[in-house]
Amino acid sequence: MLPKNLWKTAIALTVATLVAGCWGEPYEAYTPMAVEGYRPEYGSEQAREIAFLAPKTLQNPGKIYVYGQYLLVNEKGKGVHVFDNSDPSSPEPKGFIQLLGNSDMAIRNDVLYADHLGSLVSIDLNAFTDLQKTGSLPLQNWNLGVPPPPASYFECVDQSRGVVTGWTRAELQNPACYAY
Repeated sequence: MLPKNLWKTAIALTVATLVAGCWGEPYEAYTPMAVEGYRPEYGSEQAREIAFLAPKTLQNPGKIYVYGQYLLVNEKGKGVHVFDNSDPSSPEPKGFIQLLGNSDMAIRNDVLYADHLGSLVSIDLNAFTDLQKTGSLPLQNWNLGVPPPPASYFECVDQSRGVVTGWTRAELQNPACYAY
């Protein structure tokens, strides 16, 4: 058994060691961490509208659909390219249907069904001269917009800025969000 004074000394040394361990230079984990990730792009009110626009260049094509003499090609997250496919050896660009968040489509009885900003919408095509939205059905679990690429850091979404319509690769400082 240790003498009483030696116990007090041992306890004082232990406490002093623990307290001293909390002082000094900060650990590397506390320094800002720069990583490659993604920054959200928010759609303007005008960009959120369904519209038939002038032809655009294919940049990130997705699904393809044949409809009569037309060829429709999804532009991931942006909308649908429309080509006149009367001559399949040389499809001619006719226009672009702006549908933010779009990833899929189908057509039946001259009505295009597609996902758009968290809803399944139906659009009367009218031979691509006057698109008319005829209905909308909200989709579950689509509350923030276009998801970020998987297995990546990203700047957290600020819902007050609107719906996310795409992502831009960027260097981020200490990002708090990660997509699995």
